[in-house]
Amino acid sequence: MSPEGLIMKWVFNCIYGAAGAMLLPYWLWKLPRARRYRAGIWERLGHSPRLPAGQKRLWIHCASVGEASVPRRLVARLETLRPEWEIVFSTNTDTGAERLRHLYPGSVVFYMPLDFSFCVEKALERTRPDVVLLVELEVWPGFMEACRARRVPVGIINGRIGERSRRMLGALRRFRSSLWDAVSICCARSPDDAAGFESAGMPAERIHCCGSLKYDALKLEVDSERKRYLARLFNLVSEAPVIVAGSTHEGEEVILASAYRDLKIRHRDLRLIVAPRHVERASAVVSALEARGFSVLRKTTLQSTHQSAPEDSIIVLDTIGELSICYSLATIAFVGRSLAPPGGGQNMMEPAALGKPVLVGPLTGNFRPEMELLEKSQAVVTVRGRAELARQADRLLDHPEQVRRLGEAARGVILRSQGATECVLEHVGRLLDN
Repeated sequence: MSPEGLIMKWVFNCIYGAAGAMLLPYWLWKLPRARRYRAGIWERLGHSPRLPAGQKRLWIHCASVGEASVPRRLVARLETLRPEWEIVFSTNTDTGAERLRHLYPGSVVFYMPLDFSFCVEKALERTRPDVVLLVELEVWPGFMEACRARRVPVGIINGRIGERSRRMLGALRRFRSSLWDAVSICCARSPDDAAGFESAGMPAERIHCCGSLKYDALKLEVDSERKRYLARLFNLVSEAPVIVAGSTHEGEEVILASAYRDLKIRHRDLRLIVAPRHVERASAVVSALEARGFSVLRKTTLQSTHQSAPEDSIIVLDTIGELSICYSLATIAFVGRSLAPPGGGQNMMEPAALGKPVLVGPLTGNFRPEMELLEKSQAVVTVRGRAELARQADRLLDHPEQVRRLGEAARGVILRSQGATECVLEHVGRLLDN
């Protein structure tokens, strides 16, 4: 390693160490209280599964639940076309690990190491990858430097870069000129993202605008048997309207429930299903809603007691991997992390693919390309608070033809946007060949 590389390694280890020391009291306080802080500690320190040498191996990193399904179609194509390659997965979260094991049964799944040099070097030594793919944007300096030193090529797929990340990575590259050296290809999800990566210092010849893999991974239909089961469990009457609020964050559930209370005055048979983005928040969500006088039931409680939900209760989905099935039950879908600060948005294309009218709040900056596509086709409704949410939902519930039109327009956006997998497969294939 060059003297510059050794100095940078030392500098970043010191920065991470100082940050870790400041966060240690908080981490020790959370450790016994939240499973996600305990999960995978040993692997985060670099003790990834020890995998045998002599096997071609592709490591795909999916930061969390939202990224886990993104490469699903790509993985299926690689397993068909490149059966000699073993594909392993890493993630940062316990829910991400659970989702990866569900989506890719039989595959090795482990936690991404902390970015200390000794952690990432040990993880690479134990897993022995020939190629690494990062889904969207998970560029950590220590990991990138370790891959570069070991001559392990890195690819970014479904590349996404916001303005803040662009500025940060651009500044980091000026501080550490070798930041992008390990990256052989970057398959960006949109022209804006491609331009953002170039602005952050990535060489233009490595950047390819392929479109979003998320569209190819979206479900256009769901398991009908599972759908009927949830409808029975939630006691959903066939003609009764249902609002499904998916990927909600702190502060949004109370806003949604308040709008629901307003809507119940005119739509007495209306039901509300709330799916928190992080299932460990389910207890807090239930407590917050019950404190405001709502009847609330968790999905796992209904399962364990073998009872049907009362028709006046709000359902809280506290399981992983069933949001799309719940969206399929919706008359109207609301997608969270968009009403309450800091916002940023969540995947509004999931209900769109199922032909559901989509409502979101105004804070969707992390999903600007998706919003532009939906807005161009008039396939999304943006609401700015409880009153407007109730008003727009009331309008749709009174006009089923508008519900149908919005749903058809949303589904049409998805169908026209699919096809990124083959473009990404072409560039990843060359990376594997080389």
